Amino acid sequence: MIRDRLKGALKKMALKAFGMEWEAEARTTHRAKGSTDYDASKIPKLVDGDGDTPGPNHKELIGRTVLAAQVVADSPDPVFDIRPPQEWSSGIIPRAHMLPGRQVLDNLHLLPKNKDDRISIYDATGEQQAFVVAEELRKKGYTWARSLQGGWAEWIEQSEPVEKPAVVDGMKFGLGDAVEFSKGGKRGTVQRAGPKDYDVLMDPDEVRKNVPESELA
Repeated sequence: MIRDRLKGALKKMALKAFGMEWEAEARTTHRAKGSTDYDASKIPKLVDGDGDTPGPNHKELIGRTVLAAQVVADSPDPVFDIRPPQEWSSGIIPRAHMLPGRQVLDNLHLLPKNKDDRISIYDATGEQQAFVVAEELRKKGYTWARSLQGGWAEWIEQSEPVEKPAVVDGMKFGLGDAVEFSKGGKRGTVQRAGPKDYDVLMDPDEVRKNVPESELA
């Protein structure tokens, strides 16, 4: 299909773009030489939200096609999944760090030392907290922190690459499982499982780390 071929061409263009100077404001416009006779009705319309836009130099958003090219190219630029742990079992963008809500802001050691490197943040729909988190990172000097337009919903709708979070053998609980503390009866959700203990999300602002399995029911 024409659209499939166009998507493939756009991904190749995005891969080439990763070697460019992303800070540059001015770009040279390239016009194809040759005949201008064509049937405009045969060219699929690209609109905001379809993943092919915005382009790679947008200052706040990253399009699905551009991020997919980055993933396919095995780029070292980090991607952060800030959805609730219960949603990770359906899959994540390959190699994404799983840190719900605003936790990225408390884990700056996971970010590139070079603040001009690209950082991508995504939530379920692109209309939740990812934009806010990316904006906060830009305020901290991470120039190319951007949120994924359309979020996870558009990513899977367009059949982009997906991987399942790793499962650690021998662990009683898995990512997203509801757990209860043996003492006190407080409840939470498993955010990290293994290799010897758990991180448990208690609420959007509290994570209990390195919890032994013996303390959970």
